[in-house]
Amino acid sequence: MSTTRRRILQTTAASSLAVLGGAGLGTGTGAAQSQSAGRKRVLAILGDAYHCVAPLDQALLGRLRKSGWAATVIMDYNVPWDDFPKYDLIINAREGREYINYYRERDGDPPNKGEARWITPAQEQKYEDYVNAGGRFFSYHDGFSYPKGNGISRIARAYFIRHPAIVEIKVTPTGKMPELTQGVTPFTCSDEEYEVEMDESQTSVFMESHSPEHGRAPQGWAHTYGKGKVAVFIPGHSVQTMTHPMVRRTIDNCIDWLLK
Repeated sequence: MSTTRRRILQTTAASSLAVLGGAGLGTGTGAAQSQSAGRKRVLAILGDAYHCVAPLDQALLGRLRKSGWAATVIMDYNVPWDDFPKYDLIINAREGREYINYYRERDGDPPNKGEARWITPAQEQKYEDYVNAGGRFFSYHDGFSYPKGNGISRIARAYFIRHPAIVEIKVTPTGKMPELTQGVTPFTCSDEEYEVEMDESQTSVFMESHSPEHGRAPQGWAHTYGKGKVAVFIPGHSVQTMTHPMVRRTIDNCIDWLLK
């Protein structure tokens, strides 16, 4: 199964990734390791059935590469689980559900009903161990959408329930943790308003959205966890949202805060 998904992802993203290749894109550990001596290192696990790797790479890693970071990008199952402590930052922009049947049948409601996962609880625990020990973790868009009670939902201090249909939402800084919204003014975009289960007393919601259809929803939150730091930012379902100036500025702010 892993071979199937790897072949599909590599084939569908190949043309876009070829453009990014000159910027140092890797699809496994070797590409970054061979170039990363003395450089900061970021590990990014990107892409799923609904989100292409290439625009995520540009939005999340472009500035880091320009600053000299060595980036390892994983778009298959070849995650270097035992190497997490070697990275200064880990970015996750992939949801936990497995979509093999989606790719094969172009079926928006996979026969497995979303129950199959590409990741095991033991592998999720690697994320929690990394953050507890002082690691920095950035979850973008659906990167915290994993089973309740396992490692990723614990470090995110939130659990994804569902999202209604995409509508136009107004996204506004809340005033909490202003360093995460520096230079960001209220903006509108068409995106998914995630419904999440979370105890807002255990984190700082720095961005929220409002829509007539769905009311209020958290869109960004951050906190320390163990010796490490965690930031979650949701707007980013489409390329149009990912490239919005206020979204790009917030992504940069999140990364800057994590790395302080």
